[in-house]
Amino acid sequence: MIACRSLPQMCLLGPVPPRTPGRSDAQVPSDAALGVSRYGRISYVYFYSEDEPDDVAFGLLDMEIAVQRRGRNEFALEIYCIGDGYQSGHGSSAAAPLTVELKAGNRTVATTRWNYPDVLNGHMDPLTFTTSITLSEADFEALDHVYLPSVRAEAMICLE
Repeated sequence: MIACRSLPQMCLLGPVPPRTPGRSDAQVPSDAALGVSRYGRISYVYFYSEDEPDDVAFGLLDMEIAVQRRGRNEFALEIYCIGDGYQSGHGSSAAAPLTVELKAGNRTVATTRWNYPDVLNGHMDPLTFTTSITLSEADFEALDHVYLPSVRAEAMICLE
């Protein structure tokens, strides 16, 4: 196993994009009828070897993030992405979960951690996560971006 680290990533939040023939539909929220959502997309989160910073071990692609109001003071965070196992190896969140910070300006209004499933070598698999989050109505209205700080991961290199 080798130690890996992601680079910090962020995205702005807005409404869920409308359906259009030229783009795949949003994967989150899983049921838009449950309530108003804030939506964002991060193109990629790659994990790089700590010993060789140019060596990509594995990644999470096309990450979609939605925060949805599902009732009075009831909110859910959903994530959908593709695990990219077509880099150097098999990746794991055993070293540390992915940290997701929901932000309103410079203020962090909620933080959650996701122990994503293993990203298998030679696979491109969909990964999903749903959790309840504690937010006030005012914080939900003020949400404007998501920040993913740098986190550790482990990878088993599988190149021949």
